[in-house]
Amino acid sequence: MKDLHKKQLVAPLLDRLIGSSGQHAQPHQILRQLRESVRRDLEHLFNTRYRCISPQGDVDLMSTSILDFGLPDLSTINMNTQDSRNHFCRQIEKTILNHDPRIKTVRVQSQEKINNQDPCVRFRVEAMLHANPAPELIVFDSTLNPVSQSVQVAEIL
Repeated sequence: MKDLHKKQLVAPLLDRLIGSSGQHAQPHQILRQLRESVRRDLEHLFNTRYRCISPQGDVDLMSTSILDFGLPDLSTINMNTQDSRNHFCRQIEKTILNHDPRIKTVRVQSQEKINNQDPCVRFRVEAMLHANPAPELIVFDSTLNPVSQSVQVAEIL
């Protein structure tokens, strides 16, 4: 019984530092804060562009460093074919797993076609959030605006 109390949910650090989590928050409130923290962090990750010049030599740890935080320049990616959107989804999965330790497994899927009236690229992120005492499935719908190159992330409840 002692181990169960050690594995209780804790509000995300940023939320605790800025005082947005109550002292006596209930577990469901902490889980909601944790989910919102992941959504917010994914949105920041998706709206950050990483370095455009590759380093010289063999650098194994580069993919998990701050230098590779974010997505590539989205203006260089052709999103008109399903293959290119699938490749982009694999890049997103790799980026999430490299930069968010709270997420243990992730699957990203894009919509089948792009509508000519609305050229935004939509993709869904399904991830298993590592939360004690039990992992939590979280699902986010994301929209990439090709004009502003910004990504909005919304949780599907």
